[in-house]
Amino acid sequence: MPIELQKLRKHSIYEDTALLDSVTTDLDDIVALSQLAEIKQNKFGKQAIYYFAGAAIVGIISFGLSGIASGLLNVVAFLFNLGLVGLVIAWIYALVMMLKFRRLNVINYRYHLTRQLIEMLARDLDVKELFHLQLSFKKGESNENKTNTIDHPYKSGWKIDIYENQWLNMRGRFLDKTRFVLTITGLSKKQYGWKRGSSGKNKYKSKVKSGGLDINLNLIYPQRRYGAIKVLQNEVKEAINIPTFSFLRGLKVTDKSMNLTVRLDPQLAESQEKIYQTIVAMFLSLYQVLNLAKMLSKETV
Repeated sequence: MPIELQKLRKHSIYEDTALLDSVTTDLDDIVALSQLAEIKQNKFGKQAIYYFAGAAIVGIISFGLSGIASGLLNVVAFLFNLGLVGLVIAWIYALVMMLKFRRLNVINYRYHLTRQLIEMLARDLDVKELFHLQLSFKKGESNENKTNTIDHPYKSGWKIDIYENQWLNMRGRFLDKTRFVLTITGLSKKQYGWKRGSSGKNKYKSKVKSGGLDINLNLIYPQRRYGAIKVLQNEVKEAINIPTFSFLRGLKVTDKSMNLTVRLDPQLAESQEKIYQTIVAMFLSLYQVLNLAKMLSKETV
């Protein structure tokens, strides 16, 4: 099914539950669409600059001619005014088109990373199962992502908005019947308030600060296959081997599921390579535990 262009342009979110081939085709379409939009955005952006500069020059000349009362010059002034109107209309059109294509020029690293993850997971996915993908291209600081507002700890009258932007959510099932849910959530804070400048005037100031990324992986496995994991609960933490640039935020193990949360520092929050390496390490760590549980389960049969 082709992607819903209007929905992508309006909400900057792709979401579907379908067979894997359909989802990957949609992602490829988004890549092609974004590349085209980037070219168009640059083209209309340059045109807008040229039209604005032309309108400014023609406007100055037209204003100069308007002060001269002469039959021939009046005709020339009229033509310049006509040209000015045309340039202003062309400038507005170029601006509208530039903004239109800017909405489709989505954040590159997010869909490249998602495509990379799907290629990695597809080797062990049950292709007959439905695959769910929600991929948001929105920036984090929007009202729908705001989770709390607190007073600034030391700036009187200032506030701090706290945001959690879950921009990736993918769910699927592996060939061994284990289900997974993988999410990536961007964390950020915005502090804002009025500040008195050196001139004595109050100015509104705001500043956004990234808090990094939380990556959460949940595996729900068949008890019959991995039932022995109950005896490994104390050893699971030792099996977690994540990159040194990330750190463990949470680990929960039951006889039915394992949940692992890892955080990346702000400077790595948009690094496709670092995020990918972390997620691969998370899958490998948890599957190391599952494989050991599988061996123990066989021994106890």
